[in-house]
Amino acid sequence: MNEHKTKENQTPLQGMGANAPFISLCIPTYKRTALLKKLLNSIVQQSFKDFEILINDNSPDDSVKELLTEYKILPISYEKNIPALTAVENAVKVIRRANSDWIKIIHDDDWFATDDALQLFADAASTSGKDFIFCASNLVSLETGKVEPQSLSEKNKNALQETALSLFFLNTIGPPSLVMFKKDTAIEFDKQYNWVLDIDFYMRYLNVHPGFHYINKALVNIGKSEGQESYKYHKNGKVEIPEYFSMLSKYESDLVLKNIYVFHLVWNMLQRYQIKSIAQFKDFGYQGLLPDKIDAIIAFQKKIPRIILKQPKWSEKLMRRCFSKLASGG
Repeated sequence: MNEHKTKENQTPLQGMGANAPFISLCIPTYKRTALLKKLLNSIVQQSFKDFEILINDNSPDDSVKELLTEYKILPISYEKNIPALTAVENAVKVIRRANSDWIKIIHDDDWFATDDALQLFADAASTSGKDFIFCASNLVSLETGKVEPQSLSEKNKNALQETALSLFFLNTIGPPSLVMFKKDTAIEFDKQYNWVLDIDFYMRYLNVHPGFHYINKALVNIGKSEGQESYKYHKNGKVEIPEYFSMLSKYESDLVLKNIYVFHLVWNMLQRYQIKSIAQFKDFGYQGLLPDKIDAIIAFQKKIPRIILKQPKWSEKLMRRCFSKLASGG
């Protein structure tokens, strides 16, 4: 493993050898030492050992640094953010420090579910021929301990194989802690996003590195709590509308008429937030470029009673009718 130079706010807690590790475990953290301890304990148990651990700490105190003194057995390189960064900036910074070709980001409220998790990721990296790997998971309530297994259905797997743009409609990959990818310094998480940063990254990455390998085994536990930052973004129009439409504006303006998944996203956003005019986008904080024919989609929905639009089967049927009409020039 590579040697790290000591800076005032960077402390190598264990020496590193000459060769780069196979996997860089990148952990952005903030003050949650009890959860971080659960993650570090799961790393200690891993049968695969050819990794480095990079921790970037946003905490206002030294609680994380003090905890790490208990884990001298692990190849940890710790860096304190002074001043503190946003959560996304912290993730970007810790990934930039990676010395290996393979990046395994894992957040401090998630942890490995099996002792062979890293071995299975490493095997897939060595044999699959793909640069993007992800796994099934367990969604675990941090309050009650309730476990909900999460896996990729054949339908969603087929959609993702068809096009990474299917992620516009549904994030079938899941949170970043489920993913390992080959390092590409030209593709990073976009710091302007909070809610869509993962799917935006996945789509841009898969556009350059086509294909993926899916491990149909729950290798990671995803901690779930109503106190998490992400809860304030979910189904929040002042977050979802600006972020989704900003992300969409990175692509050609007529993509909504070329791809049913993208069209379905736009249809759902308009329906969910009852958008009846272009002017309403400003009310949600978005003043950027809008996709072609969005006024026609709004006009189509306005003719349909809301009680019908709220029924998923009817809404999808009408969405497909609208897509067919507009995509054919109607």
